[in-house]
Amino acid sequence: MKRSFFYFAWRELTRSAYLRKNMAAKGVLIFLALYFSLVALMFGFNLSEYLSENFPEQSQISAFNSLIFIYVGFELVVRVMMQNLPTFGFQPFLLLPVKRKKIARYMLNKSLLHFFNVLPLFLLLPFTFKSAVNELETPVLLAWLAALLLMIFVNHFLAIYIKWRTNESNWFFYGFLALAAGVFAVDYFEWFDVTGNFGKLFDFVITQPATVIIFPVAIAALYLLNHSYLWNRFYMDELAERKKEGTKHDFSWLNQVGEYGKMLSLEVKMIARNKRPRTSAMMSVLFIFYGLIIYQDAEIREIPEFIMVLGGMFMTGIFGMMYGQFFPAWHSRYYPLLMAQNVKMKQVLQSAFFLMAVTNVVFYLLSLGYMYISPKVLYIHFVVMLYNIGVNSFVIFALGLNSRKSIDLDQRAMFNYQGMGATQWLITFPILFGPMAVYGIITALFGNIVAYVVLGTLGLSGIIFHPRLIEYFSKEYLKRKHRMIAAYKKS
Repeated sequence: MKRSFFYFAWRELTRSAYLRKNMAAKGVLIFLALYFSLVALMFGFNLSEYLSENFPEQSQISAFNSLIFIYVGFELVVRVMMQNLPTFGFQPFLLLPVKRKKIARYMLNKSLLHFFNVLPLFLLLPFTFKSAVNELETPVLLAWLAALLLMIFVNHFLAIYIKWRTNESNWFFYGFLALAAGVFAVDYFEWFDVTGNFGKLFDFVITQPATVIIFPVAIAALYLLNHSYLWNRFYMDELAERKKEGTKHDFSWLNQVGEYGKMLSLEVKMIARNKRPRTSAMMSVLFIFYGLIIYQDAEIREIPEFIMVLGGMFMTGIFGMMYGQFFPAWHSRYYPLLMAQNVKMKQVLQSAFFLMAVTNVVFYLLSLGYMYISPKVLYIHFVVMLYNIGVNSFVIFALGLNSRKSIDLDQRAMFNYQGMGATQWLITFPILFGPMAVYGIITALFGNIVAYVVLGTLGLSGIIFHPRLIEYFSKEYLKRKHRMIAAYKKS
């Protein structure tokens, strides 16, 4: 039966229309896989020198163990965000005399063939044969190496279970993010040495090699947990019932905004009720913590204002970038219906403009927490926020005129290249590097203050004259309406 499952899965893949689409996106994925493999391999060969320089008082194995939690924790978050769940068109088999346990087992076993399970080997094996073999005796080395390899699969099955549950409940996803942020904060502010204590587990494996049995037990427990989760959901009536279920959100209060309120309500419902835009919105919230990365050396040296402008662009405007990347393709599935309704294109653009403006203001207020690092955040982020609202919003509208690929709202957002075209790849340059170029040139000629005044003035001008700009883009979108509808239907 396993052979049959594999055969049907292979036929399902080869007959899929999606296999023949987005070849450029598949090429990018292959390139990224090769790139990260090469980076991990190079870092693995240079890891010994890094540990010797930064941990001169510790043995390299002990120093390596103390850093394992950083990699494991980061990889777990990345897996939850990016890793595909094991999928299989199992519904027809539920009508046949096929045990549901076999289907669940096949799906979990199939999930082991994943790039994330291979990538750590490019980092681990060079360090093992370059350094670990010189410090550990053969039996101990085998136990330690087995613990590290098994930890990969612990992370794998843990990430799959978390992702199953996060797909089922948004609150589980928020809870996971809150827990991850909490653990990071506890370790970062040294309230508790999470990293060091996790590393002691692998130190204990070195002193007591028999304790490596902990890892296969953990894998078996997580495997059974995932198996039970899948097995209990393989019922036709439950699947049919879940298809009927929908998340209900009441945004009727947006109708009070004015004539654009109804369209704004539709925009917000589209984001809240669909997986891909909802994930993009939640990911944009995480960029508020971007300042912890680029502003972390504030106690050692003064942060260059160029870096603060860059941080402000990301932290205040990331939602506009991620949302605007696919505007108006978010509505591609029902774009013909939308164009046939009594809805003016001006309303569509005005609601999108209001949405991006409000999120920019909210993210600006959230970013003010970084004022404890530097008071300059108050006015630098404010100027950047004005530019994002008054200029970048209309850059997004201009690039959206060339939108030709439809978006599947039910797919994941991370590392998903469905609906990606040349416009989506190029949108970062004018939105991010445009204002950075303006800032850099004016700063070189006239200084920082003049650069801030120019950026702020451009943003305010766009905000003041936004009715005329929206009127102009409305006419342009109407000119391209039929071409966009035809293109969305073909893709």
